[in-house]
Amino acid sequence: MTSTRQPHPSLRRSNPVVNREGDKLIIIPLGAGNEVGRSCVFMTFKGKTIMFDCGIHPAYSGVSALPYFEEIDPSSIDVLLITQ
Repeated sequence: MTSTRQPHPSLRRSNPVVNREGDKLIIIPLGAGNEVGRSCVFMTFKGKTIMFDCGIHPAYSGVSALPYFEEIDPSSIDVLLITQ
């Protein structure tokens, strides 16, 4: 049985959602997509750049153990959040 009731007028959106370029969420995984370790996620939203985690791969050493930083500009990061 489906309801045909309309939402209360105060709960309806009065303005349609406007898609602005600054509202675009961009997520770039820099490591750990299909493996253990090297976890790092780069995200931009509303002009802010956030990096989540920044781990190393336990099976490698040196630069090869790091996330793929060549995909981004590290100087553009506003916030670094460690989740674990």
